[in-house]
Amino acid sequence: MQLEFNLRLSISDRNFNDQLDEAAAERARLHEEQLARAAEEHAQVLRGAELELQRLTLEEEKARLRSQEEQQRQIEQLQREKAQQLAETQRRQLEAQRREEEIARQAAEHQRRLQEAEARQKAQREQEAVAEKQRKEKEEADRKAKETVDAAEKARAQQAAQQAAQKPAAPAVQAAPAVAPQPTAATKAPGTAQAPNAAIETIHTQYLELHQRMKKFRVEFWNANKKPGQPLKAAIGDARRNMRLKLGQINIARATSQAAIKSLRADSFDVALNTPGPTVDIRPFLVNQTIPPLANEQEAQYPAFLLYMWIMFEKFLLKQFEKEASSEDGRIIQEIGLIAASLFADQKYMWKGVSLIDVLLAKMHHICPILFGVRGNMNTVQGQKRLGWMPIDKQPPTGEIYMQRIRGLSAGFAAMSLRAFKTVPALPMSEYWRVVVHVCNTPSEDLYPGHFAILGGLLRDFYKKFLGFYGVQARGVLRRAVVDLPARAPERCKEAAGIISVFQEQWKKENLFLN
Repeated sequence: MQLEFNLRLSISDRNFNDQLDEAAAERARLHEEQLARAAEEHAQVLRGAELELQRLTLEEEKARLRSQEEQQRQIEQLQREKAQQLAETQRRQLEAQRREEEIARQAAEHQRRLQEAEARQKAQREQEAVAEKQRKEKEEADRKAKETVDAAEKARAQQAAQQAAQKPAAPAVQAAPAVAPQPTAATKAPGTAQAPNAAIETIHTQYLELHQRMKKFRVEFWNANKKPGQPLKAAIGDARRNMRLKLGQINIARATSQAAIKSLRADSFDVALNTPGPTVDIRPFLVNQTIPPLANEQEAQYPAFLLYMWIMFEKFLLKQFEKEASSEDGRIIQEIGLIAASLFADQKYMWKGVSLIDVLLAKMHHICPILFGVRGNMNTVQGQKRLGWMPIDKQPPTGEIYMQRIRGLSAGFAAMSLRAFKTVPALPMSEYWRVVVHVCNTPSEDLYPGHFAILGGLLRDFYKKFLGFYGVQARGVLRRAVVDLPARAPERCKEAAGIISVFQEQWKKENLFLN
């Protein structure tokens, strides 16, 4: 029984221990579950914290980027405003500069007009004084001639009366008078009509011969001085280059023209005048000039270097006239003509007061004979040459280039001759009148488009000066040039003549009427 009790007690202890173990295991399980739940909650909190941290980081990054973008936008805005301010400042400066230049140009233009008006008035007064003097001289000559004729008639009448008193029975029929009657104007007309053409051909031939002498001298002079070691080589090259450069730089700005002529004098002509070197007898290079009396042959000498520069000057000058003829603004040709006329009229570069203008005229007779009244036939090679139709820059001529050359040369001639100088001009105003009349006197059968190109160059930019110098007489010449001559132009000239006839309508807008 004791054994059973012990057995039961042992079983009871074992059950109790099993229950304790089960309770401990349950508690451990519950504890582990709590720990797991706590760990899970902790992990969730950690994930939430990490997500919140990421969110905050992203928000900060977005805020930083927005701040940078705003700063960049503000910088770009400031840069744009600064650029606009700079552009506005530059625009205002340019406008102010243009206004100043316009004011200066207007002032210069006003001054030029005043000077031209004064020059026209002075020239008109001088012309009127010369005309008045010529009128008085003519009246005096006519009076003296009349007195001489009256005295001769009176003497013949007295002699006839005395002879009649001595020989009353003279026969009624008398022989022919001993003195033949003077030919009338009608009988003289044929001879006088041919005289002008003969004179034109004579002077033209003389200038062509001069041109050949100029060409020969130019080639020989340069060949003799271009060799290495020649003392004049550098001076000749520098003076020639400066001349070409300065003529090409001339424009309508008076300051530029003044600087150009100053450099032409100092760096080209003065150098040629003052550089020691050979001399040449200048008389063969003068055609239409009065040679002063000379004490000896040495007085006929002229610096060869300076003569060479004149020959180069006329080449560059005429080429510049041709080039500028393509421009609608004729003021550059006028500036170039003023400079050329001033140089040719400068006593310093003359020979005993004689201008070297013949050098220029010889070249113009060679390349533009038509300007001086020379006539020709375009159907023959010789006739084309006489009308100036010849190679230009070693290239065959074309109608457009030919007409441009003719216009440029005639405009240059006008710019040099229609000038009022205090001293005697190298190319008198009367030469302008002469070339206009030469064209107007050309018979219809001898007219070609080149004649009207000449009139275009002579008249387009110079008709006002012509009127200012010659007044009513110039008006009559202008009518012949732009009304009468185009009206009788042959069919081959209709287009060129039409351009000239338009001048009349253009001038009417300026209240210049030729009727």
